[in-house]
Amino acid sequence: MADLTELLAEMHSEVIEQVLEDLKSGDRKARQEAMALLKQNNVQAVAAEGTTLSKLAGKLNFDSVQGKVIEFKPPISHQPSEA
Repeated sequence: MADLTELLAEMHSEVIEQVLEDLKSGDRKARQEAMALLKQNNVQAVAAEGTTLSKLAGKLNFDSVQGKVIEFKPPISHQPSEA
């Protein structure tokens, strides 16, 4: 029997390949699936110099929200007290 880690890696690979195939074929639902897959796997884009993403970031103007952005602080989780 194959190692569980190997099986999970194979499943992950198959899912990624299927989503990519669907995305390339123009399946509109695949966009949402691809975005969810990227998010679930903590895949982030880096705006490297000269890339389309960095050009877009350069065009965005955040002056109107300057001073209005509030730092996100995760809520404190309360553990049930032991009796």
